[in-house]
Amino acid sequence: MKKILIICFGMIFGLKLVISQNNTNINHYSIKVDTEESTTKQKSKKLSNNNLFNNIEFGLMSGVTQFYGDIKQFDFRPSYARFFDEIKPSYEISIRKKINPLISLKGSFITGKFGGIHTEKIGDNYEVYDPYNNFYEGKGEYFVTNFNELDLQLLLNLSNASSFFSNHNLDNFDFFFKTGLGINTFNSLNRNFSGTYIYSYGYEEGVYLQNDNFIKKSFSESPKEIVYVYGISSSYKLNNKIDLNFDITKRKANTDYWDSHDNNANNDYFNFYAFGISYKILNKELKDWLTPIQELEKNINSTNANIEWLSEDSDHDGVSDAFDKELNTPMGVAVDGSGISLDIDMDNIPDYIDKDPFSSKGAIVDNNGVEFDSDNDGIPDSKDLENNTETGSIVNQYGISVINYNKENNTYFPSVYFESGSFYINNSNLKRLATVAMILNNNPDLRLEVIGNTDRNGDADYNKELAKKRANSVITYLSTNFKIDVNRFKSSSNGEEKPLSIERILNDLPIKNSLSKINRRVDFRIIE
Repeated sequence: MKKILIICFGMIFGLKLVISQNNTNINHYSIKVDTEESTTKQKSKKLSNNNLFNNIEFGLMSGVTQFYGDIKQFDFRPSYARFFDEIKPSYEISIRKKINPLISLKGSFITGKFGGIHTEKIGDNYEVYDPYNNFYEGKGEYFVTNFNELDLQLLLNLSNASSFFSNHNLDNFDFFFKTGLGINTFNSLNRNFSGTYIYSYGYEEGVYLQNDNFIKKSFSESPKEIVYVYGISSSYKLNNKIDLNFDITKRKANTDYWDSHDNNANNDYFNFYAFGISYKILNKELKDWLTPIQELEKNINSTNANIEWLSEDSDHDGVSDAFDKELNTPMGVAVDGSGISLDIDMDNIPDYIDKDPFSSKGAIVDNNGVEFDSDNDGIPDSKDLENNTETGSIVNQYGISVINYNKENNTYFPSVYFESGSFYINNSNLKRLATVAMILNNNPDLRLEVIGNTDRNGDADYNKELAKKRANSVITYLSTNFKIDVNRFKSSSNGEEKPLSIERILNDLPIKNSLSKINRRVDFRIIE
């Protein structure tokens, strides 16, 4: 009786969880509205959420029973000769409602047989009731019981419950503990080994010898037992809909009639070992159970994957591919925050291939980033006020032709510019020097003074020498590449003494600014 009370308490607790779960669902979906139309929608939403077929599992199982009672060999495995007298087939159909990841309710109907044998007389006090005492043979007896049973069970998902104590994950396996109550109706027939009838429950009264003309009582008149059920089961998830199931369940009777012997022991029970399959109707809103540790691992793995993705930098420019707008930047090229190669003068030619990285804003340039000079007078079109100058003409800083080339006419030759501390001629100066060479070739009598200049960075004596080297470098370049006689040049140096742009001074040191490069140049002046 105590066990039955415990089972009842467990089922009441389970039902309370069901009600709580349903209330939770209703609260979650409740929407406060004032209009009749919205109220109808709210009710429809509630009905949809509480649909009995949400999270339902239908099962079908087949297995065998093994009886324990008065007529039993009490060996775990029956003797080979009488194996099927103690192992009988049974079948179960069930429907299970998943309340939450821990609790389920299951209703099942099981039908089949159980039986047992005994090879000795039960005892000295054993009494065979009249009029059947003449039929009993002392070598032993056996019984077979046909039964039908309807159960209501409460299931606890042990796999999910264990996640509070362990982070072990069995992947697609779930294990359950179950308990419940049922009602069992049965028909039991007891015979001796020769087949002679001894006693029965659930059959019409009569004397039967060795024939099978036994008449079962109707369902309403057949004996019935209140049984309590407990056991374990497991399931293996094949996919989102179908599971394989294995079940071991003990069913304990409340009386002692199952084996046709009433010794007032109340200890008849049988085990049901079954294997089967189940089909689920799922509600996507009831998610699979994840342990806190699993959820943490999932988040960590997701974070690691994101970090790995964000860390990918295929062109090694320091900008992740996730944000890189130029995935094929050459190695070592400076880029901006979006991974695009720097283009200081914004002429759409990256600085690493731009031969004139300081083109005028908006100027039209060629594929090398050099401004176009249509008349080849050394003045780019963006600054040339006379863009059709005859080839070889001497022009001023605005690209305007100068008729006489004396000092008073402000004759202009393009200047040659240098990097800080350098006297190396870079590619951006090639067209300027080509213009100077063209003028010299078209004017054989023309002689030029080549004047070197520096900015104010560094010692004055050092700058004087650096300016001289710049002038000589230009003369060497014109002589070597255009075959102009070096005697047509005169080298001189201003050092830092005649800056074209103003350089600000702070604590006797020049402040770097964008105009300092203007003073790092070589100028040309006509020698009369």
